[in-house]
Amino acid sequence: MTQVMRREGARWMAEATFDPLDRVRAGVLEGLLAALAGSVNTVRVWDWRREYRSGDPRSQGDVPTGPYSFSDATIFTDGTGLVVGSGSPSLAAGAARGALSIQVQGFWPGTVAVGAGDYFGLNGRLYMATQAVTASGTGTATIPIGPPLRAAAAVSEPLVLTQPTVAMRLISDDEAINPTRPGRFTAITIRLEEVL
Repeated sequence: MTQVMRREGARWMAEATFDPLDRVRAGVLEGLLAALAGSVNTVRVWDWRREYRSGDPRSQGDVPTGPYSFSDATIFTDGTGLVVGSGSPSLAAGAARGALSIQVQGFWPGTVAVGAGDYFGLNGRLYMATQAVTASGTGTATIPIGPPLRAAAAVSEPLVLTQPTVAMRLISDDEAINPTRPGRFTAITIRLEEVL
């Protein structure tokens, strides 16, 4: 028999490479790295690959949040327009620290609430939906999450679905190494870890 224990030390990690950078862009990044002072200060980061959740048409391009009209400014005969976005999702019930799922409300009824692998923010922390979830006819859903909830969350706490961020710090004081190649181009790779 094998016994396994979940530990709370799991954290988000990131590695980003900026290459090539011209003198001006390298200066901006080097300024940020200097302000971070190694592992002393933090920066909020989102996953640049996934700014929007699954099912959100904005992931396909620039679409305003709805309701909005057609391009010729016409609307439906009942005065409504098209709806894009997520509604205003928030916790439908409080959730305890360590929870592996959350109950939410405020999604557009019958739409994709989140897809497997979608990020969302709650209480300033970053979480991922571990399964795809469709909202009920009343706009509620239960979302399985990872990592476990870092702190208890109260009813009505809003979910951040667009560019959810996580506070991170440089893994070491040596992360600002920036080799320069002939032609004055710089390449910088940084590694970050979540602040717990």
